[in-house]
Amino acid sequence: EDAASYTCVAKNEEGYSARSDLEVSVMEPPEIVPFSFGADTVNQGEFAQLICVVRKGDEPITLNWSLQGDEVIPDPELKTTMLGTRTSMLTIPVVSYRHVGTYSCRASNPAGSVVYSAQLNVNVPPRWTVEPTDKQFAQGSDAKV
Repeated sequence: EDAASYTCVAKNEEGYSARSDLEVSVMEPPEIVPFSFGADTVNQGEFAQLICVVRKGDEPITLNWSLQGDEVIPDPELKTTMLGTRTSMLTIPVVSYRHVGTYSCRASNPAGSVVYSAQLNVNVPPRWTVEPTDKQFAQGSDAKV
């Protein structure tokens, strides 16, 4: 490892010298434990969550969530919670079609940043766009539905 105290000494032809000490520390960039929603598809109305854990990397570490590249703004439908200094939890109490997309956790420290992502697909039951109604036609006439 290169972390240590170093001394630099410079001398010129006249015999003058200068000396300076330097402390070097090596920071490790963050590394995220892979995560997923646990199922390929989540049904509308179910609970979903992701937990972003940084297993390696020097502190301070900053964790941020995004959906389709846009920062997640916590609200009652989409919550983020820090658990200590290395873990962030994203929860969706009641999943709906609005939550479909790629969720990403970015972990950053002065040595670098890393992103891990998971896709959320939502199974939404079918619904009528126009409610069908009963129609009556005379026998032998043309009917259009």
